Amino acid sequence: MGPLYTSKDTALETTPPVQETTSQEPATTQPIDHNVDIDPAPLTDTDKSLSLEGYGAKGALADKNLTINDMLMYAVQDEYLAHGEYLAIVDKFGSQKPYTNIISAEETHLAYLKEVYLAYGLDFPADESAGHIVVPANLLEAAETGVQAEIDNIAMYELFLTYDLPENVFEVFSALKSGSDRHLRAFQKQVDRLK
Repeated sequence: MGPLYTSKDTALETTPPVQETTSQEPATTQPIDHNVDIDPAPLTDTDKSLSLEGYGAKGALADKNLTINDMLMYAVQDEYLAHGEYLAIVDKFGSQKPYTNIISAEETHLAYLKEVYLAYGLDFPADESAGHIVVPANLLEAAETGVQAEIDNIAMYELFLTYDLPENVFEVFSALKSGSDRHLRAFQKQVDRLK
């Protein structure tokens, strides 16, 4: 195993500390919750193969033959999708919490995934989420959409974590699931407030 570093190290400065809040909570800096080995054992050819069955969390949950590369791609797609949907909600309804905070967190989630791609020498995927974004009609629907998106995202990471994963991938998926747990609570509070 090669050297480990956290996002605070200078080896890769793509991941700032996460600031996640809801309208009822003060801003807090989340601790760095993952380590990435910058020189991991290489992925096998099987682990590097890509055969997607759909897009994002819904695609991952329907896919019965997941490789490590499939999981990474589905994770990136779902994080891009959440980022794009929450940006579209802010564009339509103005700057609203928790969307503004969670947009920043989604950027951090993508940076975590980029660390893993870089560690394995894989090209980081481009954002192709635009064709999958649906903008809700009102703020209640937006909050409900956020709840469902985070439920699907959490289920995806829970599924991935049942596999025998390299430590880098396990650490990042665990950190991303924890972030989505926080996002789900924030969106559920928003739904409760708007009903």
